[in-house]
Amino acid sequence: MWLAKFSVKNPILVNFIVLFIIIVGAYSLFTLPRELIPDVPFNWVFIITPYPGVSPEEIEKLVTIPIEDEIADVDKIESISSESSEGVSFISVKFEEVSNGEFDKLVQDLKSEVDKVRDLPADVEDPEILEFSMNEFIPILNVVLSGDLPELEMKRIAENLRDEILDIKNVSKAELGGIREREILVNVDPARLNAYNLAISQIIQTLKKRNMNMPGGTLKLGRSEYLLRTMVELHSVDEIKNTIIRSGKFGDYLKVKDVADVKDTFKDLNIISRLDKKTAITISISKKKEGNSIKIINEIKKIVEKYNETIPEGVKITLTNDSSIYIKDSLNVLQSNAIIGLILVIIVLYFFLGWRNALFAALGIPVTFMATFFFMKQTGQSLNGNSLFGLVLILGVIVDDAIIIIENCYRYIQKGISPRKAAIIGTTEVIKPVLSATGTTIAAFLPLVLMPGIMGKFMEIIPIVVSLCLLASIFEAFVVLPAHIGDWSKKGSSKNNHRKKYFQKFAIKYVHLLKKFLKRRYYVLVSIIIIFLLSISLIPLVGVEMFSEEEVSQFFILVELPEKTKLEETDRVIKEVEKVALTLPEEEVKSVIANAGLMQTETEWLQRSYVGQVIVDLVEKKDRKRTIDEIMNSLREKVNNISGIKSVRFMKIQTGPPVGKPVEVKVKGKYFDELQKVVDEVKNRLKQMDGVYDINQDFGEGKSELKIYVDEEKASMLGLDVFQIAYMVRNAFEGNKATVIRDGDEEIDVVVKFKKSARKELSDLKNMKLITPKGNLIALKDVAKIKVEPGFYAIKRFNRKRAITISANIDKRKTSAVKVNNKLVEEFKDIGKRYPGYRLDFRGEFEEFKKSFSSLGRLFIIGVILIFMILGGQFKSLIQPFIILFTIPFAFIGAMLGLLLSRSPFSIVTLFGVVALAGIVVNDSIVLISFINNRRRSGYRRWRSIIEAGKVRLRPIILTSVTTIFGLLPMAIGLGGRSEGWAPFATTIVGGLLVSTIATLFAIPCIFSIVDDIKLKFLKDKFITPEGKFIDYEKELEDL
Repeated sequence: MWLAKFSVKNPILVNFIVLFIIIVGAYSLFTLPRELIPDVPFNWVFIITPYPGVSPEEIEKLVTIPIEDEIADVDKIESISSESSEGVSFISVKFEEVSNGEFDKLVQDLKSEVDKVRDLPADVEDPEILEFSMNEFIPILNVVLSGDLPELEMKRIAENLRDEILDIKNVSKAELGGIREREILVNVDPARLNAYNLAISQIIQTLKKRNMNMPGGTLKLGRSEYLLRTMVELHSVDEIKNTIIRSGKFGDYLKVKDVADVKDTFKDLNIISRLDKKTAITISISKKKEGNSIKIINEIKKIVEKYNETIPEGVKITLTNDSSIYIKDSLNVLQSNAIIGLILVIIVLYFFLGWRNALFAALGIPVTFMATFFFMKQTGQSLNGNSLFGLVLILGVIVDDAIIIIENCYRYIQKGISPRKAAIIGTTEVIKPVLSATGTTIAAFLPLVLMPGIMGKFMEIIPIVVSLCLLASIFEAFVVLPAHIGDWSKKGSSKNNHRKKYFQKFAIKYVHLLKKFLKRRYYVLVSIIIIFLLSISLIPLVGVEMFSEEEVSQFFILVELPEKTKLEETDRVIKEVEKVALTLPEEEVKSVIANAGLMQTETEWLQRSYVGQVIVDLVEKKDRKRTIDEIMNSLREKVNNISGIKSVRFMKIQTGPPVGKPVEVKVKGKYFDELQKVVDEVKNRLKQMDGVYDINQDFGEGKSELKIYVDEEKASMLGLDVFQIAYMVRNAFEGNKATVIRDGDEEIDVVVKFKKSARKELSDLKNMKLITPKGNLIALKDVAKIKVEPGFYAIKRFNRKRAITISANIDKRKTSAVKVNNKLVEEFKDIGKRYPGYRLDFRGEFEEFKKSFSSLGRLFIIGVILIFMILGGQFKSLIQPFIILFTIPFAFIGAMLGLLLSRSPFSIVTLFGVVALAGIVVNDSIVLISFINNRRRSGYRRWRSIIEAGKVRLRPIILTSVTTIFGLLPMAIGLGGRSEGWAPFATTIVGGLLVSTIATLFAIPCIFSIVDDIKLKFLKDKFITPEGKFIDYEKELEDL
């Protein structure tokens, strides 16, 4: 009572509060970060340990396994994945779901354990530990420079542009790709080296000692104290050339230039990049969590425009992977549908309530939304597709409180009570049912925050936004609305009588139909059970998938050649693929980027000489006639006809959470021969399944290895050991960074190795001269045997065992990830018996699907229990909450029919919608049963109380449902543009609410009356009136 009274008596204060909410909400809205998908914490940590020039097998043995063994004792680790490839160990640690504070502590524990690893090789680089973040690792924009200028000039322009971009607020990284770092290469001639009886290590040590800056303590001179520093630095190629290696007896000197050629050059190229056939350098830009992608990209565009005016002719700057386009498109679709939904809601309110009452209800929407934006800002949320959909979802629901209060207050105004008094009485009277109705909706949504897995983190913003909106709507309904009703309403008016007449005619027809249903109530109950069971059987018909993705105007052509292919040959093939892509019409394509030596898959980045990719950036969807699938299909045959390709596939950009591929099976075991046998069996079975394509494995032969087996006895007799020999071989063929010189702000490595012509043949290795401690020269072949053995490009492990991953895509029109994986689970359940020590581990989309479905089932039960507790508290009954919960099966029936009619699949998103429906659909039944109870307390008999309640509450039940349905209908059918990701969710809510509303009006009265039947059977005295007359309830129903 006091809340409504305070509101009505202080309308100016209330309006100032509303004004304040709108101002802070609008400020929050304009400053909220905008992104396509939320930046969710994945609890992944990467450990990257470079060890240049070392084979994958040695990396695994010397680096990966020792680190894995040490970190295995860290708490809360869910899985450890690793890849040992040439020159680097990459370990991915996935932690269980923990709080941010606990995760930070676990990362520190992990770092401590990595620091404890003592048996790593002395010359391995320090491990780098990185926490995975969507914002940090996924760029929001690529700025690509292409042209024909000299490499050094292109590099300078790119670096200057990068530095300006880094100055933009909230830019976290701007990384250069397709660029070679400068390197001063000391190309040693082994013949000249041998002539002077020198080892390559002596040149390395000479350059290190010649380039130093060493502090020497302090020296006090009188009253002053001076720092001592010995400095001898190299600054140029000439200084390196003239560095003295040793001096002769007769005043002559042996200098570096006497045994080596010194060049200022670039490091070897591992990746070749082009844009529209021209050499390209890419700047990949990432933002900080609080950054607004759209604002940052607009700032970058301004810088690029400025650069375009000053850069030399022939240089072109192109923007690719522009996430602001996708963000704007996604948000615009949601905003358009929200605006259309809002207009429809206002029209419905006007039709049922008149313009004044419609205005009262509609005013609550901006107040509620602005309050929600404010709390989103304070809690560090962003405005993204998920959070905006939460607002669209709740658009029609948040006016339900207002409708109930307005209707009740209006009823008192019609009785002649003053608007102010009516606002107080009418609001106070419905506080409990309004709180219960809102509480049940929150009870269904809020547990969804606890959904585990990547999908749970991806979706958790929706229940947060919905709950914030509902809480704000309660404040608006109990504090703001009474003041507006009391101040702006007019005394009883007959202007809306024509609406009442139309609705009364409709109510009469409804009552007539309701009586027929009540007479056949048991048939109705049986029909409900049958229809519910049939709706479950519809799931296979609608299809099942993890997530419906939005179309992004970009696709990849991923190319793989035989494993031993050199980078130059890969580039030749990629140029052919590039030509095919450039045959697309200009009105469809913005740019074509080609990379040789790099391939980005759904789950990893591969940097190998035999892989490549062509990235096709299309114009926006609305500006072209063909879909992305039609465009890709037009290229498939042409690309497949290119010679030399081992495999090729087309990949679209994922817009959903990174859950992996539809089919992703890890085969774990000890030996690769046995692993490959199991892998072949799984792949052969997948090839037999209809709708499964792009079947791949992530393991294969790599570069062959020339393994050097040292004869330790012979070496020892000459004063050498295995380490010394290995070190000399590595210095000669891999090279060694002797020192670093500076050119302005740039640091340039000085690398010493044999010249290229001395590193081409097997004989060069065999005849390589080793220098003994006595200064004698011997050939490597004299102390070692050299054998050619097969090698691997990468060795992958999962949970500390070797593993090969089989992956595949599926044609959703023919099958589903669930069907394919379930078949594999069944057919390979005995794999451990046939191959002891080997097992299959199903990951990717299937694992996330199972985890999400099982957790949503548990959260659904929690939500239903919470709803039951709220209803039990309101009705002080255990039976009536069960009656109300009968609307939930109807919601499922409607959801399945909606998906079937719209040809949308049953997915995690739609199941999320079904769980959320549980809290929405019970609200109408709460209103209906509350009124039946009120009528019976007023003296109405059994049937009259049910029929009268249905008749009187018909309008508010229809109105609250229709506002929610109309709020989501534009999203469901795509009036403001179709969202492939969210349309099925909206369809689920609309279909479920539509059927459950009909059920509330007809089925719930039938179920209520069946409960009455049971009570009357066991309580026979209820058949007798106080006057002692027998009550024939069936005849009473006939007489009504």
